[in-house]
Amino acid sequence: MSAANGPSTAATPAAPATPTPPGVRPRRARGGDGESARTALGIGYVVVAGLLATVAAWPVYASMRMLVVAAAGIVAGLGLAALARALPLRGVLRVLVVVVATAAAYALLVVPVAIPSAMTGLQPWLLGIRDGFVGVVVGWKQLLTLSLPLGEYQAVLVPFLIVMLVGTLVATLLVVPDRRSSPLAVIVGFAMSGFGLAFGSSTLSEPLVIGPVVVPAPRELLVGIGGLVAALVWLLLRSRSIRAVALRRATAGTVQRAGLSGWPAWRRRALAGVLVVLALVAGAVATPAAASLADRTALRDRVEPEVVVRQTASPLASYRAAFGADRVDEPWLELSGDTEGLQRLRLATLEDYDGETFHVATTGPSSQFSRLPRAAVRAPGDVALEVGVGDGYAGIWVPAPLGLRAAPDFGGSRQAALDDGFHRSADGATAISIAKIPDASGAPAGVTRGLAPGDGYDLVSAPDATTKLAEPGGTPQLDPEEYPALSAWLELQDQPSSAAGLTELVQRLRARGYLSHAAVDGPDAAGWIAGLGGGYSFLPSYSGHSKARIEALFTQLVDQQRLAGPKASDAALVAGVGDDEQFAVAIALIARALGYDSRVVLGFRLPDAGDVPGVATCTDVCTGGSLTAWTEVSGGDDVWVPIDATPQFEVAPSLIQEGEQLPQHPTTPDRPDTATVDPPSAQSESSDATAAPPADDPVVGSSVFAVLRWVALGLAVALCLVLPFLALLVAKGARTRRRRHDPVPELRVVGAWDELVDLYVDHGVIDAERAARADTARASGRPAAATLAVLVDRAVFAGDPPSTVDAEAAWAIVDAERRDLRAAARARRRLSARLSFASLVRPFRPARASLEEPAR
Repeated sequence: MSAANGPSTAATPAAPATPTPPGVRPRRARGGDGESARTALGIGYVVVAGLLATVAAWPVYASMRMLVVAAAGIVAGLGLAALARALPLRGVLRVLVVVVATAAAYALLVVPVAIPSAMTGLQPWLLGIRDGFVGVVVGWKQLLTLSLPLGEYQAVLVPFLIVMLVGTLVATLLVVPDRRSSPLAVIVGFAMSGFGLAFGSSTLSEPLVIGPVVVPAPRELLVGIGGLVAALVWLLLRSRSIRAVALRRATAGTVQRAGLSGWPAWRRRALAGVLVVLALVAGAVATPAAASLADRTALRDRVEPEVVVRQTASPLASYRAAFGADRVDEPWLELSGDTEGLQRLRLATLEDYDGETFHVATTGPSSQFSRLPRAAVRAPGDVALEVGVGDGYAGIWVPAPLGLRAAPDFGGSRQAALDDGFHRSADGATAISIAKIPDASGAPAGVTRGLAPGDGYDLVSAPDATTKLAEPGGTPQLDPEEYPALSAWLELQDQPSSAAGLTELVQRLRARGYLSHAAVDGPDAAGWIAGLGGGYSFLPSYSGHSKARIEALFTQLVDQQRLAGPKASDAALVAGVGDDEQFAVAIALIARALGYDSRVVLGFRLPDAGDVPGVATCTDVCTGGSLTAWTEVSGGDDVWVPIDATPQFEVAPSLIQEGEQLPQHPTTPDRPDTATVDPPSAQSESSDATAAPPADDPVVGSSVFAVLRWVALGLAVALCLVLPFLALLVAKGARTRRRRHDPVPELRVVGAWDELVDLYVDHGVIDAERAARADTARASGRPAAATLAVLVDRAVFAGDPPSTVDAEAAWAIVDAERRDLRAAARARRRLSARLSFASLVRPFRPARASLEEPAR
């Protein structure tokens, strides 16, 4: 017997409830049925989100200590949320108490959990607490300027503790108690995982090989798909619990309740599960493919040191400027202290060559700049040195030895800025400072960062090691077709690809070159010419170290050797004119042709490096004329051997023209009638134009490809964002066409009723279908629904089947209702109804039991 006709024999009827207006859900009392289950589900999701965030952040730290930090942060966040839940306060006062309690818990946890190195006494403990609160503001920057993995260095774990503590607290406050805003905890969960992905490396995790299956980027896939699955499972179970409680309340006091059961229910739920699995698999397959369209970048790839270095011109390009009349004798650096054991002060180490300039590497250890600890751990034999910046130098490059033990101790009025701006490349080869230079510092125009005249610093360094040149470690790294003149010169020398061969080639190159720092003889060249001593004959040379300039140098050498013949003396083979800029690059390219790794270094030679004619060594003062460039080569074992590149200047070239005889005395250095070197075509003091115009411009092609790649990636992202909505509209449209065009009139009539119910659910007219069509029509309050309900009941239960006219009449009612609902709704509500998932999930929801409702 139904509740409408009398009391049930199966259950005691509940007191009649006050009717609720259609479309308005009754307020759920807190602590009702299912509240504890949903609370447990929500807390479980928060814990899983914390574990996934720990997995995502593992490459940042790679230390077991971070597991302690994660556990402490999760437990503390849950405890603070429980405290906030138990407080009898409300509003702003409650928020204030929670904030104070969180700060107190953080102060108690930060040292033993995140800064264990401070647990050596009361004062270090207090300083650790101070560093913990300072790390709330500046710790994020420290993460980006230290090399990965960070381990437990200083206070680097502080940001991770903040993420775990605050993230867990906020997410738990959202899920306990369960309410409409609880799903926002999913955003917090993804944000916690985003910490590790954003502050980690741009390099993806190594592929995981499981038999014949290769899983690309397994860590990123685990974090992404795991977070998505955890969120979906929690939201679906939570929604199911809410619906179950609502159904129990709605059916209280009734005998029966209708619902979807049996094979149709199993089939539809299985279909939903299959769709979810397919979506996850498709995401796992499509994500690596989409990621391959563009390089993945992390925040540390856009950190300021790398950006500043990339925006700064190669210092080798301005090498000649140091030998101008106004700078050659100008003091750049002032040294004090014992330099014994140190051979060189490095300005910049340049590894990449693009055919135009040697510049700081954009990939690999040399491209990543990080901070160094301030306290130097000195070892026996270390050298302490004081460096003062003179009027001749300003810029981001910090002169320092290769074995720098710690960050320099800067002094002066800019101490704090220079300390904060100092960074060193991961391989220790280049040190920079990105501190901003004040306008009144005396720095040259255009130099806005780095050291300025008047700055100074103390440094501690290990002595420079003396190493032996190893054998080349691999195949040639230079395409001979791109450097025909260099390849021709190497062929003429007939030397093996070995350490002895490279040494002999360097000696021949320097002996057959001729030192010149200027293109025009005059007052501007008088300073460096005077430094070379008497008897020097000036010959012009052109600046730059582009491929065209280096090829011109080797062309001079090749032509001279071929014309001089195989029996020519060493003095007769002198032909190449240039300075350290060209010859250091030439040696680096020769080394690459033999199979060595090579790089060019700009800096100063100290007395322990030995004397090199033409290069002034620094004792107490390094002037512009002391600036030099040398080559460093490695056989692949990360041990770099410096090779000086300065050419000789005692024997001037005597260029041989076609058909001329060799000069009888080519070694005479001072000859007024010495032939001058013809400048290579398309060369100038300020430009390194190529000898011949290139046939194609690869930059244009690569730029077009880059634009097309990013456009394709943008379209793919937009398609992924729009695809769910397009699929929703297509699914709804296909459903309507199937119902409207069913060949059986009776099924078309029933389909019209289903379409009308879906329309009402999407527009919010009703929240669910009732067990009886008449009850659904009454709940909607729409006359058209009552008319269609009668028509459908007659079509289903009458003895005669309905006709095509009845089916068309039923669908006419549906079309009229759709127009009326759209006309009465605003544009936003119409769009919301079209994109609503409510009608799609309606078949999976049990029909609400029919209740007697008061007459309207």
